[in-house]
Amino acid sequence: MGDQTDKHSERALLRVLGLPLLILYGVGVTVGAGIFVMIGTVVGLAGPRAPLAFLSAAAIAGVTAICYATLSRGFPRAAGASLYVKAAFGRGVGLPVGIGVALTGIVSSATIIVGFTGYVAELIAIPHSVTVLVSVAAIGLLVQRGVKESVGVAAVITIVEIGILLALIVAGMPQLVSIEPWTAAFGTGSVLPVSGIVTAAVLAFFAFIGFEDIVNMAEETVNPDRVMGKAILGTLAVTTTLYVLLALIAIGAPDTDALARSSAPLAAMWTQLTGLSSTWLSTMALIAVINGVIVQVIMASRLLYGMAREDMMPALLGRIGTRRTPFVAIWLVATLVAALALAFPIATLARATTTLTLLVFASVNLSLVVLGTRAGAGPMHSRRWIGILGFALTCGLALRELLVFFGAL
Repeated sequence: MGDQTDKHSERALLRVLGLPLLILYGVGVTVGAGIFVMIGTVVGLAGPRAPLAFLSAAAIAGVTAICYATLSRGFPRAAGASLYVKAAFGRGVGLPVGIGVALTGIVSSATIIVGFTGYVAELIAIPHSVTVLVSVAAIGLLVQRGVKESVGVAAVITIVEIGILLALIVAGMPQLVSIEPWTAAFGTGSVLPVSGIVTAAVLAFFAFIGFEDIVNMAEETVNPDRVMGKAILGTLAVTTTLYVLLALIAIGAPDTDALARSSAPLAAMWTQLTGLSSTWLSTMALIAVINGVIVQVIMASRLLYGMAREDMMPALLGRIGTRRTPFVAIWLVATLVAALALAFPIATLARATTTLTLLVFASVNLSLVVLGTRAGAGPMHSRRWIGILGFALTCGLALRELLVFFGAL
């Protein structure tokens, strides 16, 4: 298969990524648009227990993250989840899972683009379709140019994102050094609103899924068998810390109801905490939102490329251009992102992303159980119980989503 792969792809991807860039890449997609719009909704659902909801979501996501970190050591190639599932259950199961992961990146990118056009419309009178097509074309050209350039741009934007969040944390330091928010979030003095916390945790869960994107960069990473696991867990640690601190500040803000209602909750939080204009934050948030699309287009194109190399997709998707990037896969992804963004509303796209992600995570967790049972020793064998736990958690969340969809909850 190796000779065939080389013939179709003409040349290999370029290994240029190390641990710092991978963590910034993971943090970029994990923070992305999520925290900039989601924290208000989580506060509205869980109230003062919002930090607990984020922490619960991080714990649930962390189980699957450990599964990804473990499997990435045994299979350090670009096909990611589809490769793990193929190894456990065969090509017939690995193919739909891989397509599901690619669709998750594509649909979530379309979701972000739709939200992005809304922000743009606030600043410039420009048709929705024009914004979509120009934005997606620019992102496609950037990603085609090279992995170092595209991931580098994403890393710079991620640093900007982190800077925004750190500015908010500094502004909210009086709340963080006060005992009241901590007691309200984690104390036992009041009844736990279980339903609200669970609903909020499910929403917050999808602010922690950047590790799927990381594993698909394996063939452009130096020493992926040693770096991947650290990048996955490092991403989870950084984002969990940021989210919990911001949630603690949010529940201590003067008007939490306004945050819950706001379409730009972090901007509203800044104004409440400082009394200053949030125009700068809204403008920077616009850049942060588009970063999520850059990272997801990179991920989905690398996944399709990796699947082509594993004989699970047409060989054409495994072709590499002069810039050492999978240009056919990149433009297929970009075209699908634009088509979905033009055809569907944001609510439909978001629910589709949710369902696909849960199904993919469940399949990856179960793959670790199967592969770990076959292995005589090693990390996959010793951690197969984590796969059982992750499978139960993600299936439980998936079932809940289905019940909500059919109106049973």
